[in-house]
Amino acid sequence: MNELTRYASPVQHPQGLAWDGAKMWVTSAANGKLYEIDPLSWTVQREFVPPAEALGIAYAGRDFQLILAPSIDEPDLERDHRYVYAFSPDEGFAERFICPDNSGSFLAYAMGTLYLSQAWDKKLIELDERGSSVREVRLERRPVGMTIVDDAFYLVTVDDAWVDGRFERLGIGADASSIQTLRSFPFKPRSVAFDGERFWTADRNNDAIVSFELA
Repeated sequence: MNELTRYASPVQHPQGLAWDGAKMWVTSAANGKLYEIDPLSWTVQREFVPPAEALGIAYAGRDFQLILAPSIDEPDLERDHRYVYAFSPDEGFAERFICPDNSGSFLAYAMGTLYLSQAWDKKLIELDERGSSVREVRLERRPVGMTIVDDAFYLVTVDDAWVDGRFERLGIGADASSIQTLRSFPFKPRSVAFDGERFWTADRNNDAIVSFELA
């Protein structure tokens, strides 16, 4: 297993990561905004302000899918209603549907299908076009980031105390009992992106974005 390579994040408290084939897209837990990052200069190219705070993001080929949440100082389930939005730099943000049970953290997309993770409920959910649950996978740990590579989920997960970060693999159609732990992290990870060679995750609390490869 290769070592972790750390980069100072040009965005404060990086949270959601997505790779579009050329640029890295990052959401900020500090202000809820979305940023386009040049991976060569590691600088912000563009900044976008969504209608609510941006959490997870996934590239869907022609546009992006994001989870947006209201800004709430204290936990409030009556107000914390989360939505999936479509986004493109040219057309902006467009609401698609509310998350199942108003809950969602991160997204992954493959072959026309969108998947959503619920960290508190420890679930991965396959969604249909209207945002309804098609299939659910219950996990033992909290999924706090995911992407799809070669018909498998690659997840970052934490324990019930939101620590003990791990990188795990699960086949898209597989049962949770077949999940494989691939490595651990010495920090609390958030999100996963894959650029064709390397995986990326965010060390949100220390304002860093981290890359690594699989042996």
